[in-house]
Amino acid sequence: MEHEVQNLMLLTLPGNLREQASQLISVSKTNEEERLLKHSYKYGRYHSHRREHHVSDSDEQVKSQAKKAAIPLAIAQLIMKLWSPKMRRHAEKLILQKGVEEGYLKEHHFKWVHVLEDQEEECNQEESWFIDNIDDTIIKLVWDIFDMKTHYSQVTSHRLWILRSYHRLKEFMPSLQEEIIDRHDLTKYAFSQAVGYTLKWVHTSYHEIWKTACDFHLFNEPHHPQAWSKVHTPEEKRTKLLKWLSGASDSHTGCPYGLDITNLDLSTEDFAEPFLLESYIDMVGVEWERKKGMDLNISTRNLAFIDDKFLARYTKKQHRIIRNLIEKITAADQSWNNLDLTAGESFLLSTVPAHRKGKFACQLEMQRKNEMSRMEYRAPAGISKAEAELQKQEAMKKAQIKSFYILIAKTVTELWDPSFRNRVENLILKKAVMEKQIKSNYIDWILVFENKDSSQAETSSKEDSDELPIKDEDIVKLLWDEFMLSEHFTQVQQHRHWIRQSYQHLAHFMPELPEEVIERHDLSKLAFSQSIGYTLKWVHNINLPVWRKACDLHLNNEPHHPQLWCNKNTVEHKQNCLEKWLGDRESYGVVVSALDLKSENMARVFLLESLIDMVAVEWERNKGQKPDMTYTELIYMEEKFLSRYTPSDKTFIMERMSVIREADNPQPVS
Repeated sequence: MEHEVQNLMLLTLPGNLREQASQLISVSKTNEEERLLKHSYKYGRYHSHRREHHVSDSDEQVKSQAKKAAIPLAIAQLIMKLWSPKMRRHAEKLILQKGVEEGYLKEHHFKWVHVLEDQEEECNQEESWFIDNIDDTIIKLVWDIFDMKTHYSQVTSHRLWILRSYHRLKEFMPSLQEEIIDRHDLTKYAFSQAVGYTLKWVHTSYHEIWKTACDFHLFNEPHHPQAWSKVHTPEEKRTKLLKWLSGASDSHTGCPYGLDITNLDLSTEDFAEPFLLESYIDMVGVEWERKKGMDLNISTRNLAFIDDKFLARYTKKQHRIIRNLIEKITAADQSWNNLDLTAGESFLLSTVPAHRKGKFACQLEMQRKNEMSRMEYRAPAGISKAEAELQKQEAMKKAQIKSFYILIAKTVTELWDPSFRNRVENLILKKAVMEKQIKSNYIDWILVFENKDSSQAETSSKEDSDELPIKDEDIVKLLWDEFMLSEHFTQVQQHRHWIRQSYQHLAHFMPELPEEVIERHDLSKLAFSQSIGYTLKWVHNINLPVWRKACDLHLNNEPHHPQLWCNKNTVEHKQNCLEKWLGDRESYGVVVSALDLKSENMARVFLLESLIDMVAVEWERNKGQKPDMTYTELIYMEEKFLSRYTPSDKTFIMERMSVIREADNPQPVS
């Protein structure tokens, strides 16, 4: 096979390039083998100790994979690196025509296939060589052996589901014209993308040709967020848009697709509206084809529903636009009334405003399906059928409970209106005071990062301000007892106990660290913005974006964490967090205006709090909570834990730890 392919490749080249091409397959095989081995060892998939002259089964597998990938990789490099622009363009026309003959696209699509490319640039290069009378060879090499026909099939299938999605939902998005949908991803048929995409999605091979093709698509097609990124200047965005719109009809409103570029604010990362809607239809089409079983009878609400985590690609403003659109579509489909709900699910649904009940139903069905699909029960050998059935039922029950916990978390964080969420949050905090988990004067500190005014500004419908008829005791029972927020409060209280113990032992070494800072430690974890996610993770052992978002919020807002001070956060963000935490006043010896927020160095008071935090964690979790440790034992920790600090902060911490150790004596600390 290799010999045949190599001969075909050589037929497409002039004599001066054939020697180089004759090595392509063998070089590709060697390079791919090295890449796979490097990747495999990096992730520990292969044995680290091997006997001399012994080749492991895993290495044999790598050799087999590299051999399989060598021919596609060689052909891709032939097309993109050895063929002249003229030769490549001729081959591309042959393949496009083949695609038309086999029904993958239509001839009127051709004008859109190359819309992103600057063909004049290729024509202006030095005279290009061209090999004539080998059309059949090119088609066999590219369409059949390289298997670009499968790439065409994949793109055509995706475009079909995009079109079906559009026709199902177009009444909700009148500003999105059908021609935009008809053009969707047509540029993927051009060699500039098709070669790389064939490598990746047909042959599962990674190469710079794929990376280049993918980046070209993402950063130029206006239905992708990358095309609107601030990595492009407004003028660059304008140029890209004009190129994409060239040849489009302006009959709609006097502008192509009704899009007046002169009135677009290209300094932001917001999409133009038609492309924002196209990007949403793109997600709907992908989910319908790949995750929702290609069910042509799917309900409108289940079709339109997209999990909120996938909307994180948008700006906050456009996230809300798409979220509101999804709510509008799902609310229009009343089939959720027919759902079979448990008592808990039914009560939870009653806490959701009317315009989001359809979205709740979608979330519920998706969560049930996800958890049940993860539950692959296999009965152990040697037990009876009755025992096996009992164990299976128990496993199903656990999956249902887990699904309900996730549903609660998503309902509170994504579906509740801000006013209702604030109301319930206050009820939970009052419950915590009553249970002596916190003091009443902690509440302002707990809510220090909560921007209620901003949250309220997001509301957009009458239902948002309506008071839901939910009894206080019922909603508290759901969250405090059933969801077990109470356990999260206990965990935080336990950690804060060891924080206070550590501070009491070390306070005289840290005169810069006021006791009130310690008293406030981690109280923000008790606000809903963090407590829901932390409960999901550390009480129920469920790792989902709700938890990761809560964790990121804590790490990037609380000033005793180095993450806040790192330069991935802007100076404005750092200043805003500090001013919120300090209450817009100079306190605890911290003067925000005097800090160099462009550096990553922490304010001393919070640096010392972070040291107390590490000492407490070690004492509680790794040192047996022993009360009779020496100072040296108390502050000992592996140096890797200090790597989170800047060199300057690390030096300060190590010097302070040295002072503490010097004060040690044979007597117990306590």
